[in-house]
Amino acid sequence: MGTLRLDIPAKMLPFWQLERRHKVARGGRGSGKSWSIARLLAIRGYAQPLRVLCVREVQKSIKESSHRLLADTIQSMGLGGWYDVQQQVIKGPNGTEFAFAGLQDHTADSLKSYEGFDICWIEEAHTVTERSAQVLIPTIRKPGSELWWSYNPEQDEDFVHQLAGLDDPDTLVIDINWRDNPWFPDELEKERLKLQRLNPDLYAHVWEGKCRSAAGLMFKRDWFKHYDVLPSRLNLYIASDYAVTPEGGDWTEHGVWGLADNGDLYAVDWWYGQTDPAEWIDKWIELIGQHRPLVAFEEKGVILRAVDGAITKRMRETQTFVRRVPLASAGSKAERALGFAARASAGTVHLPRTAPWAMRLLNQLCAFNGEDGRQDDAVDVCSLVGRGLDEMTNAARPETGRSKTRDDDYDIDADHGAESWKTV
Repeated sequence: MGTLRLDIPAKMLPFWQLERRHKVARGGRGSGKSWSIARLLAIRGYAQPLRVLCVREVQKSIKESSHRLLADTIQSMGLGGWYDVQQQVIKGPNGTEFAFAGLQDHTADSLKSYEGFDICWIEEAHTVTERSAQVLIPTIRKPGSELWWSYNPEQDEDFVHQLAGLDDPDTLVIDINWRDNPWFPDELEKERLKLQRLNPDLYAHVWEGKCRSAAGLMFKRDWFKHYDVLPSRLNLYIASDYAVTPEGGDWTEHGVWGLADNGDLYAVDWWYGQTDPAEWIDKWIELIGQHRPLVAFEEKGVILRAVDGAITKRMRETQTFVRRVPLASAGSKAERALGFAARASAGTVHLPRTAPWAMRLLNQLCAFNGEDGRQDDAVDVCSLVGRGLDEMTNAARPETGRSKTRDDDYDIDADHGAESWKTV
């Protein structure tokens, strides 16, 4: 057995040197924490028989696990000829084994087969629920066994963040960020500096490992205004984020927005649900018929191509028509949301004070971290509105000395605004 070089940031050495029941590595992007853990596990498994369980909260396929990172690490360390990297497991000739599992799909009984494992690596640990943690921790019960947690802090109330905050001598906590990684690449440095200029709050979370602020990162709670009665003149538009997987997939969201004569945006009505396309198309048709928007904004892509024919057919069947404008999804989620964020930051976005869907929308906006992850389908609708502003026009200003008719504008009274929303 030859000598191997262990190249990891100095901050991660206690993972190798110290014995603790819980070892926590937390920090932002580019810190090298996951890469370091993969190297530590690969070299330890090479030096002695080791059984390692690698878990995440959700693992729908092996591609969503740490399998690829470990396989790439094994190759980069020159251990490709020693480890047997199989499709579902990784094994060494000395009895070392790496297994992979998603916690969400397991119960205490189904995890019993992992009782004899030496180490459990919990990647993206901020997503692990308290229920999953309470099932997992007692399962890893072999004498001397350890649980290694790695994550970028998200919310103060996340289980792993609470665990890391305990004053427990049997818990090692390492805070590590990009500046602690001697191998931090130039490509990531450019991205880091770009986000630092673009959004300091979001930067603090993504790169400096700070929890998301209760006031929001991409969006601030105090940016948004609240109304009791809508303006009498609004040009109405609808924006939709479609999903095709019911019951457990993404949410389909329809949001009706109004543009006032002064350019302020008003959220007028909303629908959301995890349903099949037939149902959410009917809800979309219902909103079109009720509010008569000037334009319907949609996201270009595979989903739109799949449902486009069904939407067109239903419009003809119901004789309910609207001009549909598909918008390209270029750039990152954060970049696509910038147009709407600019309007909101100027204090020109208004939400209904009492509608339950408005509080849900506000909470999603203020929890949005600029990346894929937690539920943010309502944010995608707002992003579409921001990107569709070039297609939108302000409502006409009232003309003095002329009586108003129903054809001149869209009249909405307090009762209509309060009763129009629907949720699923």
